Amino acid sequence: MAATRHPFRRLAPLATLVAVAAAWLGGCAPTYTDYAAFVKEPRPEVTSTDYRIGPPDAITIQSKRVREINGQTATVAPDGTVMLPLLGRIHVAGKSPEELSEQLSYMARDYYEDADVTVSVARFASKKIFIFGEVAAPGPYPYFGANTVLETMSRAQPTRLADPEKIQVLRPSPDGDVRKRMTINLNDMVKKGDTTLDAVLEEGDILYIPPNPLASVGLAFQQVLLPIQPIAQTIRAPSDIYDDTVAPGAYPSEDN
Repeated sequence: MAATRHPFRRLAPLATLVAVAAAWLGGCAPTYTDYAAFVKEPRPEVTSTDYRIGPPDAITIQSKRVREINGQTATVAPDGTVMLPLLGRIHVAGKSPEELSEQLSYMARDYYEDADVTVSVARFASKKIFIFGEVAAPGPYPYFGANTVLETMSRAQPTRLADPEKIQVLRPSPDGDVRKRMTINLNDMVKKGDTTLDAVLEEGDILYIPPNPLASVGLAFQQVLLPIQPIAQTIRAPSDIYDDTVAPGAYPSEDN
C-alpha cells in the first residue's frame, strides 16, 4: 500500500526559505551611528534654532496700549503676509516672533506713544518633521521646536510589523542629501527607560520605522505574488456575477 504523503510537507521548503530570509534580513539591517549630530550634552529642552514664521502659520498679537490689534489672530498668507487693523498688510515670513514683535511695536508708535506688541505663534503649520514606515499614522507632523524622538514615536504608534530596535532618524542637508543619521532602539527607551538617544529633532528630520524581519519576508513574497493576483481575480470573476441563491438550472446551459 502506497504511503500517504502529508500535505504540510510541501510547505516545508517554503517555511525554510522564510526562516532563512528572515535571519538574513535581520542580520543585514543597517545601523547608523551619527549620534553626536543629534544628541547634545546637556540635553536641550528645545532646538537651538529660532522658529521662523511662515505660511500657513497663525500668529496671535497682544498689546496693552494698541487696542486695534490686541487679541488679533491672523493666518500667514501664501505670500508671507498678514493683514492687521491699523497697521495694514505686513510681510512676516522668515521672522522670529521676537523680531516681529519689535517690528510691530515700532510701526505702532506712529499712532501710540510707548506702544508695546507681543507676537506668539498660535498654530505651528509651516515647519514639518516626517514619519514613514510601519506606523499607524505616517506622514508630516507639525514641528514646534521641542519635538523629541520618543514624543514623536508615541504619536505615530509603531505597528506590530515594525522593528522597534532599528528605527532610523535622518537629517537631510538643505540641498536634499542625507547629512546625518542614527539608529535607535525604541525598546530600550520604553522598557528600560534609557533615553540617551531621545534627541530633540530639527525641522525636516525624517523618522523611518522599518518592518521587522518576518514582515520584510512577507512583503517580499507579496511583491513576488503580485503579478499572479490579477490572473486569479480573472479566473474567479465569472462566479462573482452569479447569485448563489438562484436555483440550479436557472441559467441556460451551453447545450441550449
